[in-house]
Amino acid sequence: DLYTLNVERILQREQTKGIVSFPSEVAYMHSSGNVLLRRLCCFRRSLHVSAAISRARRPFFNIHKKVTDPARQDPEYFEKAASALPLDDNYVEALGKLYAEKVGSEREVMMKGEDRLIGRDREQWLPAIDKSAPRIAYAHVDALTAAPESVKRIFSIEYGTRRDLTDAWKNALVGQVKKHELDSHSLEMRIGWLTSLIRHWSLLVEEINNTPKKPTWLTHRIFLVINFRRKLLRKLRETDSDAFEKILSELKIAYYVPKLPEQMTEKRRKAWAEAQLKLRVEKEKEARLTELHERFIADRDKYEKEIDEKLTSLEMEKKEIEKRLKELDALQGRMSDDIPQYQPPLIDCISERIIHGDLFYHPKPAMLKKRL
Repeated sequence: DLYTLNVERILQREQTKGIVSFPSEVAYMHSSGNVLLRRLCCFRRSLHVSAAISRARRPFFNIHKKVTDPARQDPEYFEKAASALPLDDNYVEALGKLYAEKVGSEREVMMKGEDRLIGRDREQWLPAIDKSAPRIAYAHVDALTAAPESVKRIFSIEYGTRRDLTDAWKNALVGQVKKHELDSHSLEMRIGWLTSLIRHWSLLVEEINNTPKKPTWLTHRIFLVINFRRKLLRKLRETDSDAFEKILSELKIAYYVPKLPEQMTEKRRKAWAEAQLKLRVEKEKEARLTELHERFIADRDKYEKEIDEKLTSLEMEKKEIEKRLKELDALQGRMSDDIPQYQPPLIDCISERIIHGDLFYHPKPAMLKKRL
């Protein structure tokens, strides 16, 4: 029929353009029905309609950003920046932009903030190692001391694997904080070992970071080790404060006391902006009250003499008025308040009443009958 011929022409035209290619057997399936041919004719239109959904054409937005400012390692950095914003019509919008920066830098600060790695060169993350020195496994071999230079280079860290270099880093960091040569289980030794793990894994992440996808298998391990080291630091802080301070200074790491649940702010832009606005209002109120109090103290010293003179003059005027009122009362014949008033002798009156009651009291006849 005419419909089938039109479909065949459309298929041939699409095949010649190279847009759609079908097997030759499909063209002869129209005798069994037109349903399949109708579906094939709609193939080109459905391809263009569903392309935006089937293909990943929408760009991926990475919320995490690279942090280069060492000041952001402070956990209160963004709160301090919010308190320094000017109070104008754009204050809430500025808080929103600041919150976007806070969320974007949280991951980088969480991974590198406690080790103070942000803003430092990669060579400064780990202690400097002499690569011509023998590896850790051969460091105590006496035969290498008298061996030729070619043999020493073969057993040196430079000719070893990366594992030999990481062992040297671990040995250097652990040697700074361990109690003695045989120390292998103390909190100080474990914290030094975990610090070396965190730093050389972070160095690996920076080297692998050139690829589009971050090495999640490694960053997840860094996150777990950071949390475990924080737990050991808390235990050491509770047991030995001197050793705790020594570790912080030797390894150049930071420890921040976590906030209580009632001090935490919900991780939402509006909740964070509202909390910062309340703190800013409270801060401005206290600053205004302090300013008014200082002004009051300064003005009090200035006007204290004038106030005392005015109080003295008012006291003299009050005495003159009271004196004049007394003179007027004397002219009008009024009693003065200074004359004592008559107070009846209450004890004598009561005694006299009791005596008179005993002498002149006659009870009623009804009361006498009751007594009888």
